[in-house]
Amino acid sequence: MKELSRNVAKAPKSKIRELFDLAAGRSDVISLGIGQPDFKTPDPAIHGNIEALKNKITYYAPTRGVPELLQLIENKMGRVNNINCNWKENIMVTNGGSQALTLAFSSIFNPGDELILSSPNFISYFYLGVFFSVKVIEIERNNDFSPNIEKIISSITPKTKAILINSPNNPTGYALSPEELNQIVEIVNNNDLYLITDEVYENYIYDGYKHISPASLDGLFERTITTNAMSKLFSATGFRLGYVVAKKEIIDLIEKFHQYTVAGTNHPAQYGFIEALKMDLSFFNDILKSFDERRLFVYNRLKELGFEVVRPKGAFYIMPSVKNFDVNGSEFSRKIMQQQGVAIVPGDTFGSFSNDRIRISYATEMSKLENAMDRIEKFVK
Repeated sequence: MKELSRNVAKAPKSKIRELFDLAAGRSDVISLGIGQPDFKTPDPAIHGNIEALKNKITYYAPTRGVPELLQLIENKMGRVNNINCNWKENIMVTNGGSQALTLAFSSIFNPGDELILSSPNFISYFYLGVFFSVKVIEIERNNDFSPNIEKIISSITPKTKAILINSPNNPTGYALSPEELNQIVEIVNNNDLYLITDEVYENYIYDGYKHISPASLDGLFERTITTNAMSKLFSATGFRLGYVVAKKEIIDLIEKFHQYTVAGTNHPAQYGFIEALKMDLSFFNDILKSFDERRLFVYNRLKELGFEVVRPKGAFYIMPSVKNFDVNGSEFSRKIMQQQGVAIVPGDTFGSFSNDRIRISYATEMSKLENAMDRIEKFVK
């Protein structure tokens, strides 16, 4: 029979999903693998969805999204991100942050273009590159997970189309400083590039750091595609709602790709997102404090156990090295699942420069984290 898709075949099965398969049927497993907040979705989001269903809002949504939702996103972008945009021209509601990224790739890349990103980084970026025939140039991060600016500059070629950043970052927990962001912005401007910025963890930031959206900086809106989602701030990963913000020409192309691939986004769920965006975000203060406590707890325990580890500045991940224990990340992940029932993602899931690392998500309740760290201690000793 004739050959199937080469590009899709290049993507391996997700190692995160493999962890779930290993855990299936085991009641003793503690998962430190999933990137999903553990608090309950706020009631306004739930009730907004329910009321939409009661009102029989089950038909196709407007392609770009419900106007009221688009206007609330415009307001949020101005108020929170200092980005001036027009809901009629600059915003598209998407099927989660994942589709927001897919649409970003669809709008600017042609086969053979090059994309620069710091590695390790979120797995989807690599395989979106494969699917769209884009060459992904991995730049190894510095030891503290900061971007290696000199190597980024030296890696630019005539085929370079864009730089992608994710700050705060999954899987490293690194958050860009204003100085680092300004350096990246200068590279983008000096080399006539686009900047894709994934800001889904913008609310999870610690130690006095502040999130800055690149599109808020002078002259950057025209070059920037900002992606975000409902999932992390409102613990609503199953709603599958995200959004893209960009200049009109990009959103117009995104709309075409969106129309002919998925036709729209979940209509009633958009009313849940509407109610969520109307909330006073002070509800998140105690949640962030809880995540900060977990972050420091896991960081300190890992250090005590002999891991080489960098304290994360944002998101809810930490990425220690396991080289002190004479194993690589894949071996560590597989053996600790088998022997101690702890699900941890191997580092090589996230690029070419993290074979000796593992990614731990501390987005779970403290009692489970304490139990998991005790099991990790038994394993490494």
